[in-house]
Amino acid sequence: MNSYCADQARLTTPVSALSKHLKLEVCYLDTKAITLADLLDDSICEKTLQDFAKRIHAKNLSCASSLFVKYWSTVWILPFLYCQAASLTFVKWQSSILAVNLSSEWYWDRTLQLTNSEALSLEVMSLQDIGAIFDQLNCLFQQIAKVGRVSYALLWENAAVRVVQFYHSWTQQNISPEMQEKLQQQQQLIKKRSAQSFHLAENPFVRLWGHWHPELATYMRKKCCLYFQLEEAGQTLCRNCPSQLNRSNENIL
Repeated sequence: MNSYCADQARLTTPVSALSKHLKLEVCYLDTKAITLADLLDDSICEKTLQDFAKRIHAKNLSCASSLFVKYWSTVWILPFLYCQAASLTFVKWQSSILAVNLSSEWYWDRTLQLTNSEALSLEVMSLQDIGAIFDQLNCLFQQIAKVGRVSYALLWENAAVRVVQFYHSWTQQNISPEMQEKLQQQQQLIKKRSAQSFHLAENPFVRLWGHWHPELATYMRKKCCLYFQLEEAGQTLCRNCPSQLNRSNENIL
């Protein structure tokens, strides 16, 4: 058994856990894949965003770029947070092994795509590694914001929404004290990160955590993610969209 096959065998337990608890699948791409590292090239990034726009029938590149990050953030971040909290060996987060290819049957499914690469390495992620992931996402989001002509702050809010929802979901589940403690440690680490570390005026996670809406039972966004522009949305707003509050105020008046 070569090292790559051996690594896949060692991932059986975490992959099974991700499927069970996050409804997230992991696949290994044998074909030439487009990775996060590739997206730092302007031409590759633009073509990838344009292709995504066609797949979701987005009206413009700004909308497609926002939803690209909102969709992919789930698989770029959550499985790593889960495995760290559960003390599971998982792949080391590297922009060169995370792919963004879409199959012909794709439709918003949760699939973490890993390149078929000998560079794949496994580890039990440390708490500090979470901060390193965010630092690398800074560069990626800056690139997508530039090429996709969309707000950089909006992209980070899209990612933060996925993470904050992830933590909220675990408060309602029966988990071990050890995992509960690790999830709390993760949140404390994220809350302590400065706004400057995100190249923003405020920490996007802290802002969301401070805007829980009891009636809507969700953390309210500051910016609209533009999902309502898609044909499939039918002008329907996300439950945590700031425009929901505007509509509520109009109804009161």
